[in-house]
Amino acid sequence: MRKKWVWIFILFSMIFQQTGRTQSNIDPKVKEIIQQSFQTNKDLQLKNYEVDKANLEAEGVKANKLPHVSATGLYGFMYNNGSLDIPTLNLPVLNLGLFEGATDFNLRSQAAYAGVSVKQVIFSGLQIPNGERALKEKARAQSYLAEAGKEGMAKEIATTFDQLMLLNEVDKLIEDSERRLKKEQAKVNSAIENGLAIPYDRDKLKLALLELEEKKVELTGNRALLVKKIQQETGLRTSAVEEVGYDLSPIYLSDVPAGVEERSELKALGASSKAYEYLYKKEKGASLPTVFAFGSASYLNLHNTSLTIKDRPVVGDIDLSTNYLKGRPNFMVGVGVRWDIFNGGEHRNKVKQVQLDQTINEMKLLDATEKLNLLLDKNNVSYTTANQKLKVGSQQIKVAENNLQIASKQYEAGLIDVTELLATENEWYKVNLNFYSHVLQQRAVALELLHTSGKLLHTLYE
Repeated sequence: MRKKWVWIFILFSMIFQQTGRTQSNIDPKVKEIIQQSFQTNKDLQLKNYEVDKANLEAEGVKANKLPHVSATGLYGFMYNNGSLDIPTLNLPVLNLGLFEGATDFNLRSQAAYAGVSVKQVIFSGLQIPNGERALKEKARAQSYLAEAGKEGMAKEIATTFDQLMLLNEVDKLIEDSERRLKKEQAKVNSAIENGLAIPYDRDKLKLALLELEEKKVELTGNRALLVKKIQQETGLRTSAVEEVGYDLSPIYLSDVPAGVEERSELKALGASSKAYEYLYKKEKGASLPTVFAFGSASYLNLHNTSLTIKDRPVVGDIDLSTNYLKGRPNFMVGVGVRWDIFNGGEHRNKVKQVQLDQTINEMKLLDATEKLNLLLDKNNVSYTTANQKLKVGSQQIKVAENNLQIASKQYEAGLIDVTELLATENEWYKVNLNFYSHVLQQRAVALELLHTSGKLLHTLYE
């Protein structure tokens, strides 16, 4: 009965282990840091501003469908000299012709004007709705580009943290080697005192320990550079970066991506294609007339007006001055049409430019899709290869650990010298370092695979 429960426990352990291996292993703290960095990154902020700007432009175009109300107020002084020639009016009784020939006049007046006018577009050749849709698609494309920037940024930060964790694993390897070498050094020193060993063995062990110290110094410098890089990318303090710690384990994907449809750059190009379609319709609609309704109400006051008609027969100068002339109010309503019949080929050129932009965008979309699919195939192969290397590396570690244990026992029994022991120790260090390097490479390939397929952000927000 007891054996039965042991086998059940082992079975469930294997199931949970496999389930864990099929999950994306990105540390929760790293996910949190990446998500926070999205809020402070200057480049992402600029891209978001571009999205907001495009949305505001779309709202501005939409506003053209609403009535436009304007008010005008004027006050000024007019002065004018001129001549007037109107048909002659004959007066038979007086045998006199009025308005005969050209007549000179002087006009002086003060004018006050105030009015309110309303204008609303009824039909614009569908330029307004198509222009609005084009700008909304442009905003959507820029939003996708911002998402693409997030994916690239997330991959870079996660990879840098993995490199930092690799240094932590190397630190552990150095500590293990140092602990064993110091233990052997103590044995050698005791043996020398008892005449059972020679100083040569002690010096070889001392040299090996100094080599480990050199590696520690190198690790310290590399760690400082990686911490500085993470600080620049995330804005974290040094202490906050150093608090992050996790085991460097492989990322096993339960569902290996098979397509690039989710890639944000492709979605941006797709949105741009729709924007150009609406822009083309807008430019085509510019050849149609614009119909608008209008209305106005105004007030006009001409006061202190002096009009003098000079040198008339018999009467001489005629003074037609007035105290004021008022119009209160003046109303006008109606419908107007504006149609640009010929504008020097400007409209035709704009249509052709949009068609060229459409062609260029379609070629970019096809080229990007082809290259991303090729990159996805390459990353799939690299991911499979990296997983196979890890299996071989695990076997190498077992062999190296077994060899190290045997070498330690043989050295204690005097069957091998210190040089052979150090060679086995060095081989153990290299095998373990090589394994963790493969883990780092496998994680980088897995992240690149998620990034290529456009699923990295989804993984971060799981």
